[in-house]
Amino acid sequence: MKIILNNIVFLTLFFASAFNSFAQSLGDPVYDDNIDSYRLIAVSNDSIESISNTISVEKPYALYAPNAFSPDGDGINDYFNVVGQGLSNYIIEIYNRWGQMVFKSTNINNQWDGKFQQINSPPGTYVYKIKTTDFSTELKLIKSGTVSLVR
Repeated sequence: MKIILNNIVFLTLFFASAFNSFAQSLGDPVYDDNIDSYRLIAVSNDSIESISNTISVEKPYALYAPNAFSPDGDGINDYFNVVGQGLSNYIIEIYNRWGQMVFKSTNINNQWDGKFQQINSPPGTYVYKIKTTDFSTELKLIKSGTVSLVR
């Protein structure tokens, strides 16, 4: 964001990614997946006039799981992957129609490739159960749903 007041330009920058040029004078930025940090910088005639204290804001809890994927090797939707923010203690379990667990992970970055014991699972509907904790409230949350595997 850019604001001009009395010929001084105020820039709002994301602390973790935009402060690389100021890292030596301000200390290295600390990045946390669950917190956004900002600083306000006043610039006049291409020189820094002042820099505010760091403002940190917790990201709200959010979790998204797609309802279908197609692990056919075409590079489009080849994996079932969950995306989220503001969460901790992540566990996902995926079950086939007979109730057999075909995938389990404690890392949100691990994606299911549609295989069970290195063999392609058949097309169909699979049930997932995700257990997480809200980072800010420590509230334990469970999300369940279905995903269609299309070949």
